[in-house]
Amino acid sequence: MADSPSEKATRHPEFYLPRGTFIIRVEDTLYKLYHDILAMESRVFADLFSLPEYGPENKEGKTDETPITLQHLTVQAFDLFVELKFACGRSSSNYSLKELENLLEFHRKYDCSLRMFNFVTSCIMEKSDSCHAAELVHLGIEYKIRTVFEKGFSRLCDIPILEFDTSHRLLVGMDVYISYIYTRVRLDYFIRSVAVRYPPVEHADSCCDHQGCAEDWAAVWWNGMGRLLLDATHPQTFAKALAFFKRMRFGRVGKDCKKHMFSKVLHINLPAIHSAQFVSSVGDRLVEKLITTP
Repeated sequence: MADSPSEKATRHPEFYLPRGTFIIRVEDTLYKLYHDILAMESRVFADLFSLPEYGPENKEGKTDETPITLQHLTVQAFDLFVELKFACGRSSSNYSLKELENLLEFHRKYDCSLRMFNFVTSCIMEKSDSCHAAELVHLGIEYKIRTVFEKGFSRLCDIPILEFDTSHRLLVGMDVYISYIYTRVRLDYFIRSVAVRYPPVEHADSCCDHQGCAEDWAAVWWNGMGRLLLDATHPQTFAKALAFFKRMRFGRVGKDCKKHMFSKVLHINLPAIHSAQFVSSVGDRLVEKLITTP
């Protein structure tokens, strides 16, 4: 880590600080930084600067000819860390997912602070909707981040099996893939059951035509919810199908009956709630196996 390389290196245009206390080399770039900030952020740097060879009387790390060399690290990754600690930084939305992964890897390798870990995690969560679910699952497992994994697995289970390709399977690993298939098959069966087994209408006191109301409720359910949920080309989630269903014409279904069904029966027995609970229970088992288990 502290060997002085013979190849010529150039000073970083921004992070070779005039009042910096130690000079660090990454690849062919020199940084001059405040060692106390590095030591405060990273246990690896704290241990490094406590070594005798970096004492006040020694020249190691004090000149361009004798820098502290960080091996197996890219300038891009170190720039991200230095920018975060020595500059104003950037808003969380301006980090790419790859950059955030690089910061997580740096955090793991250099045993950085929980504060940095929480910041990177919050950035990932803020941009999670623009990331593929498999990427979130991968990051959650690789860096032991439960919140990121749970978000990713929940979204993963919304993906139809035929749209889940090999690259996704390789990202999430076999344990998650098997659980995804199990969950997706169960959810598909559940959705089919919901589509064809409409909830019996509960008539309001003002309903004057129970038979006509019940017949039209069943017909609208099948032509609305059933068609949208079972569409082989563009199947809808239950939430989207229900939103469309509410805007349909209900024929002889009484106004008060429809209001009662939407506000009470469907709200209390919402299939989406049961689906979410099932996905969550499978995800919890994976968390226990892949993230929290030593």
